[in-house]
Amino acid sequence: MKGIVCPISIEKIDSNVSRLTVFINVVFMGVFLYSKNPLFIGIVAVDYFIRATLKVEYSPIRFLALYIISALNVKKKPINLAPKIFASRLGLICALMAAILQLTGHTSGALITAGLLMVLSILDSVFNYCVGCIIYNFIVYPFYKDKN
Repeated sequence: MKGIVCPISIEKIDSNVSRLTVFINVVFMGVFLYSKNPLFIGIVAVDYFIRATLKVEYSPIRFLALYIISALNVKKKPINLAPKIFASRLGLICALMAAILQLTGHTSGALITAGLLMVLSILDSVFNYCVGCIIYNFIVYPFYKDKN
């Protein structure tokens, strides 16, 4: 990912907590894909909404991840918060779209959308590969690079 531009901020978060939070969301997405119950993708959408628009600290799934990381006594690994917020916004769009599609009877579309989000979330949580940075670099950044 050499040469990729990601959003940046001065705020930092723990990468381990962030990755575990996303992985827990992957589990909820998997349950949704299996059961087709919109409650599970709704939980994912609410969590992404909180992390994308409010404060990361208010996410209930993050609380669970923080508890697990603390119980395992995993050393903190600080990373920049801005790329994670951008990725959360993209996740929110996908999760909302999947929930709306499922609730309106478009199950195939909901499963495809949730499946895509699940793949992207696995890339982030398991392989530490942020597709959000690539999306930002090619779709968002070109509109702002001349304004800096």
